[in-house]
Amino acid sequence: MTIVTEGRTARRTLLLALTAAVPLIAVGGPALADPVYPSQSDVDAAKAAADATAAQVDSLQAQLNSQQDQLDAAQTSLSVATEDYDEARALLEQRTSEAAAAAQAAADAAQAYEKARIAVGQLASQTYRGSSGDYSSFTSVLASGSITDYVDGKATLDHLAGGRADVQAEAAAAKTLAESTAARAAEAKQAQQDATDATAKAQKAAQKAADAADAVVAGTQAKTDALVAQLAQLQQTTVALEQQRQAGLEAERQAAAAAAAQAAAAAQAAAAARAASAPSVRSSSSPGGSAGSAPVRRAAGPTAGANTAVGWALAQLGKPYLWAGDGPDSFDCSGLTMRAWQAAGVGLPHSSRIQYSGEAKVDLSDLEAGDLVFYATDTANPGTIHHVGMVIAPGTMVEAPHTGANVRTSSIYRSGLMPYGTRPA
Repeated sequence: MTIVTEGRTARRTLLLALTAAVPLIAVGGPALADPVYPSQSDVDAAKAAADATAAQVDSLQAQLNSQQDQLDAAQTSLSVATEDYDEARALLEQRTSEAAAAAQAAADAAQAYEKARIAVGQLASQTYRGSSGDYSSFTSVLASGSITDYVDGKATLDHLAGGRADVQAEAAAAKTLAESTAARAAEAKQAQQDATDATAKAQKAAQKAADAADAVVAGTQAKTDALVAQLAQLQQTTVALEQQRQAGLEAERQAAAAAAAQAAAAAQAAAAARAASAPSVRSSSSPGGSAGSAPVRRAAGPTAGANTAVGWALAQLGKPYLWAGDGPDSFDCSGLTMRAWQAAGVGLPHSSRIQYSGEAKVDLSDLEAGDLVFYATDTANPGTIHHVGMVIAPGTMVEAPHTGANVRTSSIYRSGLMPYGTRPA
């Protein structure tokens, strides 16, 4: 019995020893600390920081968008001021030509009157002095000794009296013409002076708008660079990548604006078609005026030389915009289209408004290469047109866009597109 008891005791002792050794064998090294998890306050703080960063990103993006809006507004203001100046210059050129023609007409009329006045004076002198051989017949009539002599003499007097009346009538008519043409010449001269004053005023306004636009361009660029750098830091990316992102966002914005403009153009075309089917109702947005205005003068077919005009315009790609510029090294919008069509043998004024009002109209759906498209602050009022481009392909134009940019190609669809284009001829 003693031996059995001792054996069991030994086995129990060995089992206890092995059991106690298991944890040491399983760990096989020093003991590890319990894992540490973020507390709820840590999670809340991280979320708040992320929200703050997102808010900063949104704020910076909003500032960038505002910068672009300010730039667009400054460029539009310059475009309007430039068109005001271009139109004033074109009107001054017209008024100067009219004044010169009126002055020449007045000089010719005055010369004609002077000749008529001299003729009347000579006739009066000859009559009173009896120095005219013809008027000496007066005496012979009075002293005629026969009926035949009297009849012959009276016929001569009647002829001479009629001649004198004709000379006097011509002199009176010449005087009236001289006075009226002199008055018209004075009016034309005043109109020329008014146009000169308006041109000078428009030039100052355009220069002021150009200076303001230049300042906005410079300031916008500096601020944009700073904002992009901040965005790159907040979003833990590079400035180059952020610039690419901003370019992509701007492209998306322009694409959305183009789609909206194209939809608006389609709606305008549909409205015009409906108006055409009801001739008693005329749209106030039709080119050239309000309700009751004359029908739109439509273009017949493509103008010969259109390809020449397009090729010339495309050869100017990359040249800088300059308000009132008409080449050869820089252009504004109507200066580019004027010179392009001039190369094709068609004369246009240096004014987008006059280029619109003076040419036959084309539906936007029927535009051909070489046609012109126009942009206004109010598409129902051609008097607010401030930009023009030349169509080179369906939906695409070449243009001298705005200050700080170069002659380029772009979509015709943008805000302010007029419901008609024109076809120079």
